[in-house]
Amino acid sequence: MDRPDFKAIGRMISEIRKTETAYELIFSGTDKLEDDVKNACLVMLKASAADSLKEIPVSELKSSKAGIRTALLEDAGYHTLYDLYKAEDHMLRGISGIGEKQAEAIRTVTDGFLMTLAGRGTILQDPENGGPADLDLLVKTAKFRQAGIIRRDAESFREQIHQLAEERISAVKIRNSFRWFFSSAAKKEETALAAEDLAGFFRDPLFIRMQNLLTAFAAVLKTDRQEALRDYEKNGAAYYALFEKYSGTGASEELVYSSIPAQLAAEINAEELHADRFNGTLRAYQEFGAKYILHQKRVLLGDEMGLGKTIQAIAAMTHIDSQEPGSHFLIVCPASVMINWCRETEKFSSVKPYLVHGQEWENRFLEWKENGGAAVTSFEGMAKIARRINNAMKLALLVIDEAHYIKNPEAQRTKNIHMLEDESERILLMTGTPLENRVDEMCELIGFVRPDLKEEVRTNAGLRNVPAFRQMLAPVYLRRLREDVLKELPPLTEQEEWCAMTEADTAAYLTEVSAGNFMGMRRVSFLQEDLSGSGKARRLSELCGMLCDEGRKAVVYSYFRETVRKVSVLLAEYSAGVITGSTPAAERQLIIDRFSDAEEGCILVCQIQAGGTGLNIQAASAVLFCEPQIKPSLTKQALSRVYRMGQVHNVLVCHLLSPDSVDEAVVNILKEKEGEFDLFADESVIADAADNLADAEWIRKVVEQEKQKYLPAVIVPAQDQPVRE
Repeated sequence: MDRPDFKAIGRMISEIRKTETAYELIFSGTDKLEDDVKNACLVMLKASAADSLKEIPVSELKSSKAGIRTALLEDAGYHTLYDLYKAEDHMLRGISGIGEKQAEAIRTVTDGFLMTLAGRGTILQDPENGGPADLDLLVKTAKFRQAGIIRRDAESFREQIHQLAEERISAVKIRNSFRWFFSSAAKKEETALAAEDLAGFFRDPLFIRMQNLLTAFAAVLKTDRQEALRDYEKNGAAYYALFEKYSGTGASEELVYSSIPAQLAAEINAEELHADRFNGTLRAYQEFGAKYILHQKRVLLGDEMGLGKTIQAIAAMTHIDSQEPGSHFLIVCPASVMINWCRETEKFSSVKPYLVHGQEWENRFLEWKENGGAAVTSFEGMAKIARRINNAMKLALLVIDEAHYIKNPEAQRTKNIHMLEDESERILLMTGTPLENRVDEMCELIGFVRPDLKEEVRTNAGLRNVPAFRQMLAPVYLRRLREDVLKELPPLTEQEEWCAMTEADTAAYLTEVSAGNFMGMRRVSFLQEDLSGSGKARRLSELCGMLCDEGRKAVVYSYFRETVRKVSVLLAEYSAGVITGSTPAAERQLIIDRFSDAEEGCILVCQIQAGGTGLNIQAASAVLFCEPQIKPSLTKQALSRVYRMGQVHNVLVCHLLSPDSVDEAVVNILKEKEGEFDLFADESVIADAADNLADAEWIRKVVEQEKQKYLPAVIVPAQDQPVRE
């Protein structure tokens, strides 16, 4: 039997040990990055609080009861606490009549004022004008955020990789030539096989995955200012969630809890939320919302649109699933947001989503029933599903999104939902539509989760603007407003609204695919004249209705004039004006002025080339895009009309997208190219090239791909087919 290369074995064992040590640095390194963020937050808060010390006279030290002789400080030229804060210790000790103990007391009391003010502060980021401390915090937060993602992945097989390494190493019984000479044939054979297995460890998928994570972590540690800025612009909400968490600041408890009585709020806060498997960071109000769902069990969550009701529901599901593995969740929502629910559930949790809809609904239903997870279906699909669950299954949580859809107790969709009352341990109704002034609607929804409160609410409806009315609703209804719980001016909140294509959408889209008409394909879901059968139009109408109900003003953008015309008709009841390329420049400003002066709750419809440049539309607090733009600059310019200096509202941005269409191809190339575009955005010639994402060759490929998907029998080779751009 050939003797193994013991030097090679030693090197392999050493390499494995070294890699394991580096792998553990992912965990300790992430902990250090977390501490870096905490310290950077404190630096920012203290710097901001120090300015406030300029407003506090030295005489305030008299109230400290430390016996500080303030008159001596004023005589020495120290008139504010800021003056004392900036002074060196030896300078304070040098003041006649101020000894070492008094100097120490001055420093202690001044620092106490500073920390109190810092605790009340808010971290505001201004990347364009921020100083070194702002950029330092951004870079450290970017590193920690990305490291956290890697750490979660690394944690999932941490023990498995360690065990596998130990097994491979310990299997090598003979480690040197001397022991080989005196060992039995059996042990030699065992060692030779173990040496082969040890070499194979470096080809094992787990080891390769570990190496990839180490490479990724090393790259994170090198994150520079530009990379941090790009990540911040893309994921600003996540940054502010971390700032809130690690600075100990945020909305006051009163606003987080809304009108929840103190005793009930304390009980809810004491609820333990297991979020280890939740892949995100919850704001304080979102964490309270998730606990509210868990503690109260059957509730109506009415947070204003854009505050993350979906995230709170997913956090609650993640908690339940961690405590009760294999739990069944059912999410009922409008067909237009089913895909959103699946994507968000997959993105933020370990709960597996199942789209129980369409031709495959029964197979998906059976998989969900067998495995647990979250079934996502539409109100229309509940007719079949409810009968399958009734008296046959138990649901850990039933979620009804856009719950105002079941306000009519006589509607069949409402009756279908009611079939599952006894099967559901917890029920969550969600709506961003304000209900306080729609008492009948509110009573029906509250009656669904708390029948005992229904008549009491109806009887006291006249008190709806009195705090006592909100206290009555507190056990079942939680609603927070954006301006109450987001103290900072947040980065714009962007969300993709994936709207499933209807039969009418698909038929119209196929016509454009057959013709190879790329620009026609880009108008997917707005091609047909009758938009009542359009998936995007339905969702657009729902979103605009909710925004207007909240008193928001919104801008709806499309590249296509024909889409603008149809959308303006669709949204006629909310419309405050329409701007297209043919609208004279002077008239455009008049339309903007009318929009700005109009009552709250209205829509401005714009062709993006006309409404995306040269105008200030700060009156709007929401932006909706009917299709993704193939020039990133168009999107950025359109957003800059709304999200700019002087904007005082939180801005919500929605991108309407159709799955299994050209929209996916455009979104994918935008994600691939956005870094390149951002990098050269200030260099006009290169920026123009980076902005030209959809060249003729790319368009030709996309058209061919869509034909392969929908018309496999009539494929024309890409080089032979005409392209209509």
